[in-house]
Amino acid sequence: MAKLTDLPAELVDRIIHHIFDQTYDPDYKRLQSSVPDHHLLDHNQINCSAKPKPRPHLDRVTPRGRRFDGRRVYHEQVSWPEGLPSNPLLPLSLVSNTFRRCAQELLFKSVALDSPWIASLFLQALTCIPPRANTLCSCKCPKNDNQMNDLEHLNPLSQHVRSLQVAWSGNNSMGRGGGSVFCEILRSCPRLENITISTIFQLACKEPILKALASNPHIKEFVILKNTRGQYSTFQWLPHELVLRLFPHWTSLETVEFPQLSGWSVGSLNPALNSAIPVLNCTLRTMILNDPQLDELEFSNLLKSCRESMRALKITGPNLKVTREALCRVLQESTSPNLECLKLRSIYCEQTLRLAHLPSSTTSPPLLEMIFASPTALKNLKTLSFEDRLATEKLFECLPKSLIKISWKRCDLSASALLKALSSSRNEEGSLPNLKCCSVAGSRDEWEFEQVHDAITKVFKARGGCYHLFVDMAYGSPIGTEERMEMEEMDDDEDEEDFVPYDQKLQPKTYIK
Repeated sequence: MAKLTDLPAELVDRIIHHIFDQTYDPDYKRLQSSVPDHHLLDHNQINCSAKPKPRPHLDRVTPRGRRFDGRRVYHEQVSWPEGLPSNPLLPLSLVSNTFRRCAQELLFKSVALDSPWIASLFLQALTCIPPRANTLCSCKCPKNDNQMNDLEHLNPLSQHVRSLQVAWSGNNSMGRGGGSVFCEILRSCPRLENITISTIFQLACKEPILKALASNPHIKEFVILKNTRGQYSTFQWLPHELVLRLFPHWTSLETVEFPQLSGWSVGSLNPALNSAIPVLNCTLRTMILNDPQLDELEFSNLLKSCRESMRALKITGPNLKVTREALCRVLQESTSPNLECLKLRSIYCEQTLRLAHLPSSTTSPPLLEMIFASPTALKNLKTLSFEDRLATEKLFECLPKSLIKISWKRCDLSASALLKALSSSRNEEGSLPNLKCCSVAGSRDEWEFEQVHDAITKVFKARGGCYHLFVDMAYGSPIGTEERMEMEEMDDDEDEEDFVPYDQKLQPKTYIK
């Protein structure tokens, strides 16, 4: 009879992943459960049978809520009388050498550092050399002398680390605050690919952290979840430092996400000094900006630095430093003609600045119609997603023919205008010949008429596409602008749970609230 110690490594690895997946749920599964199907997907994802792969920092594992009972009375002697560890990889690593190797690889692949103390323990694990340190020679590492010398003090387990999530509270210093430990961890993970930072460090940590980050050449995704504004004693992430000091060192960079970026060139008030933009030869594909605090020139500088490689841009949150016209110019002139995906959410400057600076809301078109009025801008766009009143029914007349996927939320567009654009797109001169997926979240009564819904569904089905309508329970009757802004400020980031699929709307009392 076969024993566990006789199992091959490939089968052991499958067993460990099965147990691990059964015990833990990635955060993204919990979040995706309340998100309408197809609404947040781009043109590359709508035809995939498999679910979209979660981003590294959303793939962190969290317990389902079940805990092992530490007070349980065992009739026989057990290894953990106080109860099994919540992480199943720990007991699995004691089964055999093969189980230990496979479990440790998964354990070290993605690591969450919740405190400086946990970070210190993790650093000890990375730098503790086992007796058989010669196993390092078998790792797939660079072979030049300098890099080999740097790796001599590392445990072979350091080769497994691909993703780090740094999240501890407070205003952290280089010493007890964990800044120096964080820098050493960065230098001790030679194959690190993904970093997420939601920790605030003091200003003294700035130079060491930037140098340590630049020493990791394999970074693919870099995410900042917290930033500071107007606090001179803390480390503030600035766009020009990110572009000039980090991006050139990361030759595999694909995705970046930043909150509350402000200021391009500190101490310079002369626009001419900021006009020379370093255009990087980088591989960045996706940029996500949350609540950017950039003026027109700063915004333009940031986008132009990576415009040649960038294919997806998502902007979320108010930016009161730019007017609607300025944001329009930035998106028209500073993005690549090959940009494929544009997502705009909660662009409050569209409403607040219009009320403050424009004589009438009818004197100029909404933001999206201004952007697509350009004969050259965004002509290869394939995915457009937006929220709030950024367009009218005239949008369908000026959208690029390359568009494959469109979705919007809480914007009063006309269903008849969409039908007209779809019906006229059967010939080469049509307005939307390639549109295959449309998702509407939040609509007026017109969209909910069964005849209209069936007509739109029929058109998309005929062209091999799909149409999705979700009723927003908080978006019923027309309200005033001020009242709407107050409601939107109260919305949570994941407010999709207020949406109900149209099919459920046909059944009374089945709304989710």
